[in-house]
This record gives sequence, C-alpha cells and structure tokens, in this order.
Amino acid sequence: MSFEIRKYSSADAPLWDAFVKSAWNGVFLFERGFMDYHADRFEDYSLLAFSGDKLKAVLPANRRDEVLHSHQGLTYGGWVLAPRFGAAELDALFAEMESWLAEQGFSRICYKQKPFVFDRHFSAADAWVLWKRDYQLWRRDLSFCFDWQNTPGFARDKRYRLNKSARNDLRLQVNGDEAAFLELVNHNLQNKYDATAVHSLPEVQLLQQRFPGQIKTFGVHRGAQFLGGAWTFIDNDFVHTQYFHFNEEGRRLCAPEFLVGQISALYGRDKRYFSFGTSTEAEGQRLNEGLAAFKEGFGAAGFCHDFYRKDLCR
Repeated sequence: MSFEIRKYSSADAPLWDAFVKSAWNGVFLFERGFMDYHADRFEDYSLLAFSGDKLKAVLPANRRDEVLHSHQGLTYGGWVLAPRFGAAELDALFAEMESWLAEQGFSRICYKQKPFVFDRHFSAADAWVLWKRDYQLWRRDLSFCFDWQNTPGFARDKRYRLNKSARNDLRLQVNGDEAAFLELVNHNLQNKYDATAVHSLPEVQLLQQRFPGQIKTFGVHRGAQFLGGAWTFIDNDFVHTQYFHFNEEGRRLCAPEFLVGQISALYGRDKRYFSFGTSTEAEGQRLNEGLAAFKEGFGAAGFCHDFYRKDLCR
C-alpha cells in the first residue's frame, strides 16, 4: 500500500478531530482543541496520511529546526490509525514518512510511542516497525499504574491510612479548586525541584471548559480547608493523574489515600487503568525511588514509555 502524506493546516481541523474520535488508538489529547491551546510555543508540523481519498492515519507533530518531533507539547504521541490498520501497512507508512520528511529538508525524526494504557484497543505494532527500521531507543521513562480489573490492592500501610481517612471528615470536590490546586502544585515543585507546573491556571481552566468530560480537578477538603488533589485526564479505559499534590496537613490526614479511594469508587467499574505518571528523572536515567514506592503502595506497577529517534538520509 502507498500513502500520500501532507502537512496539517487549520482547514483540516474538522477532518482531523473526526478521525481521532474514530481511530483505533485515538485519545482526546490528540484533538485540535487540546493540541492548539499552546500553539504559540510550537511550530505545528502534524501529518496526515491518505490512501486514495481516504484518511488512514495522522501524526501529531511539531518542527524544531530540522527535526520532526512526535509532538513535544504532548506527553505521548505516535501515529493515530484507522481501525484494522495492518502491520504491513504501518511499515509502509513509516517508509513513506521518512522519504517525505527527507524531501522536506528534515534530518531527524523523534518519535514518542504511546503506552498501551492509553489506547482504545491494544496496538504495539509500531514497536516492531521502529525496531525493524533501525530507530534508536534513546529514552525510556518508567510510569506507574494499577489495573482495576486485576490489582493486588493497597499495601498494608495504605489500607490503614485509607481506613483512617474515613474518620477525618474529608470530602471530595470536583472542579472549582483550580487556583488553590495550581498554587499548591507550584509550591511543591518549587521546593523539591526548583520547577513550576507546565500548565498555567488559565490553560487548566480553558482545557477543562473544552473537555468537561475528560479533564477534571479533584480537590480534597476538610471543612473549608483545602488539602490537595489531582488534575486528571479521563478517556478510553484510563484515569490519569497529570498532577497529584497535597500539602502537609493533607498528607497527615491521609488525603492521598482518600482521593485514590474516591476516584476508584467513581471510575473503577467503567475504566480499567489508574495511571500515576512517570517516576523517572534525567531523561529516564534516574528513578525517584520515594515517588515510585509511594505509587507502588497503591498496587501500581511500572510500564515503559519509550522515545525513539532516527537520522534521515537526504
């Protein structure tokens, strides 16, 4: 099979979004309403691949100098595929993409694979294609999740703290705590890593407005006191905590365990994976052991998030 590849333009937005919604491995983060909120930070160079007059695949991407990045503004990426897109077709698509990019003046492609946790249907054929076509695995982050259908459950200390949280008069609030939560996130990140959150408060509020069913802020309170919470992405079979932060009083009152218990009660029957995100630093070379152990205490186990690159022949 041969493909015609072309660069995305804003006129393609309705076609793009409709395709992502119907794709085998689509997720709302690949819709233009999410991708374009930070369009000023990246030179969008997303790709569309057609077979005849049918759109068969799209690749969220941006350009930086002579490098095509599987979009740097997204946690994960990779080709988004039409249903029943075969492995041989994907191999041919990669070959066509590499030739096309070389003709456009690119010297390298950096490709972020999307972990299975976030797929609508399991599909890892691109891992085989990447290996076959001599892509270099240059970074591997370790993320953590647990499977609501097959989880070992909370560790003993976490079960104790979950039970204790029930006696602490905690309550859950969905949305409305964005300002207090982002202030707490930035405070914690500044103290630990001399960093700030990737998203600003206006961006958080904008994205929640655009995707009310998929993006929510869960806040934990005791009376009027805000204790912390999580900013969550919800789609397909997963609930993912983009930020998961608490203050000292929240930790003392077992608010993290309370929140995981509450989210499990809300989504554990309909979704499969509760994702905590990465626990590695220095481009995957260093494990934050304390953070990993914290997540493992909820019954989470590690899965890999892989980054590949290849120099293109021109």
